[in-house]
Amino acid sequence: MAAGEVEIPLLAETSHLQTAISRVLEFDENGKATLGQDPCNRIDLSDMKMATEDDKLSVDMAVAATTGVRVFGSCRGLTPWQGRLALKLMPQVTESGLAIEFIPTSIELSRLDNSPGILSKPVQVIADALVLPRMKTVKIDLGGPLNELDGLIEQLLGPNSTQSVEQSLVQRTHISRLQTEETGLKAWIAFQVRASDRSHKYSEPVLDADEAAQWQTLEDELDGFLTTIISVLAESTDSHVLRMELLAILLDARYAIAEALTTDDPESDPVRELFLTTWERLRPLMSELEGMDTPGLEVDYKLAAFIAGGDALRALDALGPEYGLEMTRDGLRRLARLLLAGTAPPRFTPLPLEVDEDFRDLFGFDTGKKSAPTIEVTQSLVETVSLLGTWLMPVAHAATISPAEALKGMVPQRDNLDDYLDLVASLLQEQSKKWLTENKKMPARLTERLDPLVRATAWKESCWRQFSGSTKNPQVLRSAVGAVGMMQINGRVWRKVYDLDRLVDEVDYNVNAGIDILTHYMIDYAIRRGEHEQPGGDDNLIKASYAAYNGGPGQLARYRNENTPARLRSIDNTFWSYYTSFNSGQLPDISSCYVVGR
Repeated sequence: MAAGEVEIPLLAETSHLQTAISRVLEFDENGKATLGQDPCNRIDLSDMKMATEDDKLSVDMAVAATTGVRVFGSCRGLTPWQGRLALKLMPQVTESGLAIEFIPTSIELSRLDNSPGILSKPVQVIADALVLPRMKTVKIDLGGPLNELDGLIEQLLGPNSTQSVEQSLVQRTHISRLQTEETGLKAWIAFQVRASDRSHKYSEPVLDADEAAQWQTLEDELDGFLTTIISVLAESTDSHVLRMELLAILLDARYAIAEALTTDDPESDPVRELFLTTWERLRPLMSELEGMDTPGLEVDYKLAAFIAGGDALRALDALGPEYGLEMTRDGLRRLARLLLAGTAPPRFTPLPLEVDEDFRDLFGFDTGKKSAPTIEVTQSLVETVSLLGTWLMPVAHAATISPAEALKGMVPQRDNLDDYLDLVASLLQEQSKKWLTENKKMPARLTERLDPLVRATAWKESCWRQFSGSTKNPQVLRSAVGAVGMMQINGRVWRKVYDLDRLVDEVDYNVNAGIDILTHYMIDYAIRRGEHEQPGGDDNLIKASYAAYNGGPGQLARYRNENTPARLRSIDNTFWSYYTSFNSGQLPDISSCYVVGR
């Protein structure tokens, strides 16, 4: 990498700036402030609104000003003046080059009826004296974060490293330019980066068993931190839309974490994307914590710098080649080794895997336990299963044996395939009907589509298999990234929502979880985001639901995006062919999953 200057854009949202201004003006939790120690001459502020306007920040507040004199222990004067106070602030870089200050360029008062009023001039004097000095203290200072980043780099590299930094980031960093945008103030941070010799670059070896186990613990910390932050944010709002967007961030991050160190495809490296995009999506939501009452949250934000890095990780991403910390799979493995010796908050290690009913309720998943329906199975099928030697079922119980019971430990093979597929078809059909009976969230026009959607998903994900191997030693079907069973549900992605043991042991529980997830993606994401309003109509809802099911909420629209990788496009096209077969009442080509014939 050649020496030069690297610029990184950082955005301070208007909500964050408004919080900073609220603090210097001493607004309370109710959004009100009183300035002035003299009760006869004070200003009461409320209803702050902030926006960007040309190259300035515009701050508008309701104001009630009291002017008068104290006579015999009480205030004497005219009726308090009421109106609005408008401030214009010009952001500029300080002389140090590492901070942004906001220079008041005007302060104007207006009455509610736009008339000047007899007290406008005295109120203007009070406002100038009480508001302007405080506004001059509003500042965004990067010195502290850069010093912390220097400390992090030193910790990662070690004090005796040959790559030790000749100059700290504070010494070779400055704010190069500013620009106001509709969403806030953007600053470009310029880093002086030295040339690095990449001729001796080597491939980082794959983690060994011990390191992989330690990485598992570190992964728990990452997931635990994200889960904690997102849960707190979700609990702080009654907005279902916001909660779903928060959950989408968590699920996408979990999908990416699960795949990051298990995929060796050189064309697909999700690691850097995980760190940077998770921060980009979570950053504006995390800034809302400043204005929320969250007394139970004690967060070590250095861990946040490792998960997504915030603005510090962006800096590491730009400076990475200089320090050997590039955000690639090799870079993450190297970073993992460097961080394994670090101390993490014990509250995040490990994150419990058990079902958390509060978590389920927070994000709208039904908390009731679902039981398998009792479906009649024919006498001939019972006899067939008995002859296979999988287990013996009394003939007298034939009328009450459910497909889930009959499928317990059953492995599809050539000589039992027809009966096996009939059992699975009955199970999927009945569980889809049961979901529709217990839930009224799906639009009526789409209810008939649920059954073929569930069948096609199960066929694409597992070829309708909960178990594989031999009939004497059946093993749950498990993918390389840990997804299990007929619906291929990744327990680590859905931790706290589903019972991981039951996903393995109970095929009906696995299917029910899959239906929950599919309908969650359809109703809370595909419909809400208007996928059916795109060319293709309601078919899009089916395609989008499966795309999200297969890859996470961030993959919702991949079926219609031109830049979708060929591998994913092939997956979606194959699924759609299965769906159209099931929707027309036909099985897909069985040979796509099973060896048939003699």
